[in-house]
Amino acid sequence: MARGSAQILDDDEELDLISFMLDACGIDDGDFFEDERILTRKNLEKNFKFLMKMVESRSSRRAAYFVIGYLILVTGSRMPEDLRYKILKKTKWEDEENRWLDENKIIERKIYLNDFREKILKHMPDQKLHPIWLIYLNGKNEIYTKYRAKTIIGINEFKKACKIGTINKINHVILQGWGLNTIPNEVFGIKNLETLSLEFNHLKEIQDKISNLVSLKNLFLSYNDFKDFPKAITKLPILKTLSLNNNYISALPKCINELKSLQTLYIKKNKITQIPVYINEKLKIVYQYN
Repeated sequence: MARGSAQILDDDEELDLISFMLDACGIDDGDFFEDERILTRKNLEKNFKFLMKMVESRSSRRAAYFVIGYLILVTGSRMPEDLRYKILKKTKWEDEENRWLDENKIIERKIYLNDFREKILKHMPDQKLHPIWLIYLNGKNEIYTKYRAKTIIGINEFKKACKIGTINKINHVILQGWGLNTIPNEVFGIKNLETLSLEFNHLKEIQDKISNLVSLKNLFLSYNDFKDFPKAITKLPILKTLSLNNNYISALPKCINELKSLQTLYIKKNKITQIPVYINEKLKIVYQYN
């Protein structure tokens, strides 16, 4: 049977199973998908033996290994080495290539699987990683197809590009879910960088060097640890899209108006209760009260 989505956990069997597992941990699946941080390492490890019984009872099914691997990654829980081996064995592309009919979905699925497996391999206890969520610029996946040679996906590709000296030829960098506490310095030297995606990391502030990125149009910073709006980004002259969903920001400063080219600001699931009157009324702000 063909899958409808390339994303990890987006198949019916996976969604049903994660709902059962979350319920066993006392977590509502709707709340979890709004903010996965409500599931903690302590909670997962407390219920781990029971969850593994679910996995073992479905050991012939690949979905169970995607789900338990996902939960371990996002909570930083301990991963037994025999389980790591089984997850890697069950998540190979070769085991599902005949389930895909659309060429674009094949490309995307390979990216999702490669990213998931890289993070399963790298994972250590208390290190929170997160499977990638592909972004689509203007509703298209061209950075994964047409412009793939100009796009870096993941920390391994990033390190390789830095090592062989091709990093300055890149236009799009996606470093989601790698547990980053700071933006790698090499990023600030990419003069033609148009898209920077850093969701699902642990950033608390942005270095002033980001002003070097004079070509940056799209900046994705959702699911980080910002308590204040990162004012350093107000020096980006042609930034059009800024995503800060699921942080801890309580107010929008007046200096946001310095982003003259900004068209859309995503600020859902923060601590903001109202949009200040001094914010440019032409700016599209997507947010909700908490």
